[in-house]
Amino acid sequence: VPNPPGPLDHARHRDAVLSQLPPGKLVYVPAGKAQTRNGVEGNARFRQEPDFLYLTGVEEPGYHALFGTGADAPFVLIAPRQDPEMDVWCGKQASRDELRAVTGADIVYYDDEFHKALDAVEAREGQTVFVPSHDACALPNDPDGLFLGLRPETTALGKVMAKARSLKTPEEVACLGFANQVSGEAHVAMWRHAARAFRKTAGGGAQLWEHELEAVFAGETMKRGLRHLGYPSIVGAGAHAATLHYERNDARVCSADDLVLVDAGAEWRGYTADITRTFPAGGKFEARRRAVYEAVLDVQVRAIAEMRAGANWQMVGARAKLNTVQNLIDLGIVRGNAQDAVMAGVCGLFLPHSLGHLLGLQVHDVGPDGPVPEALAPGHVVTCEPGIYFVDGLLEPALEDRFLKDFLVRDEIERFKAVGGVRIEDNVAITEDGAVNLTTCPKTVEEIEAICRDA
Repeated sequence: VPNPPGPLDHARHRDAVLSQLPPGKLVYVPAGKAQTRNGVEGNARFRQEPDFLYLTGVEEPGYHALFGTGADAPFVLIAPRQDPEMDVWCGKQASRDELRAVTGADIVYYDDEFHKALDAVEAREGQTVFVPSHDACALPNDPDGLFLGLRPETTALGKVMAKARSLKTPEEVACLGFANQVSGEAHVAMWRHAARAFRKTAGGGAQLWEHELEAVFAGETMKRGLRHLGYPSIVGAGAHAATLHYERNDARVCSADDLVLVDAGAEWRGYTADITRTFPAGGKFEARRRAVYEAVLDVQVRAIAEMRAGANWQMVGARAKLNTVQNLIDLGIVRGNAQDAVMAGVCGLFLPHSLGHLLGLQVHDVGPDGPVPEALAPGHVVTCEPGIYFVDGLLEPALEDRFLKDFLVRDEIERFKAVGGVRIEDNVAITEDGAVNLTTCPKTVEEIEAICRDA
């Protein structure tokens, strides 16, 4: 894994947003607030508001950013003023000069100096101030009524932020690539850990737990300085692999043949990887599980080959569904014509989610069309995550449904249920002339088995 990328150009991010807003207005964006654990037991691990992080690079809570729009309008950073007595407990606060140097702010004030901040951006009665759309009451706590004369607008900033954040700069893509490389190595470490556990017991009776594998992933990524996970890790063995957002991770991995589905990613400078790998606990794929795994991998490889600028993402997803159903027919699990089966809703019984979503400062990142883009564009980073799952809650009613049951081969479904579920997920950056798969973690059957064999 290479050295981590350097600092991001947040001035470029600010320009991408502020240049799309009319001149002579104000923009106010707050940081997140520290959350106490159970009210009094210290603070929970803080994760910055993505919009604030995008614009400023500040990762600590309690800050505010105030901008003017138009040429030469200032960027004013408002920092929480720390009581000097808290220096003993929390360390010394950064000075104004240090904050200016780190963030590129034109002026830094403290949160008891809001009147100076408003003067610096030449705020005036009746002036529009754009605030984040997810918080209609996003103006700061204002006992002195300093903001009362301003007119908050809650729509435009969210739209402009979504467009800007969806189109990643090369530096942002580098952060996502680094998060992918470290997270990919952590996935491989889990495979090796599991293989060694089962090898010690000659394939049976290993004392291996889902949360043990979760801990391996967290430890490996934290060792490389990726202190935050982008989302709660999913580590589901056997039947648990069929639960899409399984986060309990508290069961024993019972058999060397069990597939373990792990959806886990760590973040660098706020940009998260989102990788899913499914591997055999004992290091070697049993025949049924291998067949389903290779069916999913085939769908993913074909979908990634279609990912390029201008491609209609909905159509790529539709073809992936058709390919999934055709592979299920080839496995003997589904019968009939693939197109007819898709139209009847059969694919949703085995693949009840979309093909992928935008990725960035959030695992389901923002974009003009929401987290699922309509068309791929240069700068997009998108997950590609097909799967096949055997979910009782979907299949049992379908086997009794008069429209669906004729497409389903009951005996084969029962035979394959032990597979649980398979998902394979990569993160793909769209470029001007194609695409780059940022996820370097191995994924062929041969690669996975070789790694486990050599563990």
